[in-house]
Amino acid sequence: MKEITVEDAMTKNIVKVDPDESIINVANKMKEKDIGSMLVCKNKKLVGLITSEDLVKRIIVPTKDAKNLKAKDVMTKKLVTASSDEDLAEAIRIMIDKSVQRLPVVDGNRLVGILTDGDILRMAPHLVESLVESRREMEGGMEGDACEVCGNYSENLRRVNGQWVCEECMEVSPDV
Repeated sequence: MKEITVEDAMTKNIVKVDPDESIINVANKMKEKDIGSMLVCKNKKLVGLITSEDLVKRIIVPTKDAKNLKAKDVMTKKLVTASSDEDLAEAIRIMIDKSVQRLPVVDGNRLVGILTDGDILRMAPHLVESLVESRREMEGGMEGDACEVCGNYSENLRRVNGQWVCEECMEVSPDV
């Protein structure tokens, strides 16, 4: 079973702004692109993240005048990141532990994507399949599916050399 990585789920087409970008322009770009966050990069290096929540908490609620604010005035600077080859389950644990909905993906110093809660939801069917397969492997068997050798339906399949095999096929060739 292939491990599902952050790269499998992340958004690769990232939208970013410069730290000196006007916060009004940042908010307009977020609206145009229909996204909830904007990555802030300086000389191709990730330096911050602005979320719609940041705009509410740091501008609207304290009633600051947004006309003179820059991205660097509003962005979150202490970022939690992941690498693209990181196990997706570990990245999800980090997001839960740190209470973040967006995880910039950085390989070395290069920004390669962003993992969002929406990306994870899109991967949910694959995650469930992976979980079910892992559980079956731990339990040593599977009920009610097709034998991967003969194709016949069986109520009792066993994992042999990476395949789900029925009892009949195991009797004919035990090491399938």
